[in-house]
Amino acid sequence: MNIRWLVVVVALATTTSLASPVNGTAEQISRAVLQMPDTLKARMLAALARGDLSGAISLWQLETGRDAPKWLLAFQSAFSADNQKAGPCIQVARSIFDGFQRLGKTPTYVRFTATGTRWGDDFIAFELRAGDPRSTIQISNNATHYAVQIGDRIYDAMTEPTGLVMTEYMKRLFSPGSLSMQTVSQLP
Repeated sequence: MNIRWLVVVVALATTTSLASPVNGTAEQISRAVLQMPDTLKARMLAALARGDLSGAISLWQLETGRDAPKWLLAFQSAFSADNQKAGPCIQVARSIFDGFQRLGKTPTYVRFTATGTRWGDDFIAFELRAGDPRSTIQISNNATHYAVQIGDRIYDAMTEPTGLVMTEYMKRLFSPGSLSMQTVSQLP
């Protein structure tokens, strides 16, 4: 009976080691795990998708052993609450565009334009918290607002790093006049 158990144990041990993708000492196994295809860019994009800019910057610093580059810090500051006002949208769009481009994405600029015939029709406002009109802030007083689009998501200082789906973004964008959106190749 003891021999049968020994055969079962040997058979299971052999099967486990044959099915294992990595064989060897603990050091060899840990080296193999560390070498799995998990690029810095992909992990940074995953952190950004979660809205974790600090995590993306920490990943950069850990992986490269250097301080975060200016473009990454500009990307982070683009989403700052300090930019949630009329005025800085062009620089914010540039920083977001550059950040995503350096991370391998294909961003485009979009221009929102308000038109109307009455005074005030050229204002553009954005509702920061969906369904809360009290959270609405003015983001343009010159009838124009710029943002960045990747796929069906829009990014600007109001969206945080996760962006908003186009339909949600448009629900939160307001103007007394009419609003139009156009993809543009460059910023003024």
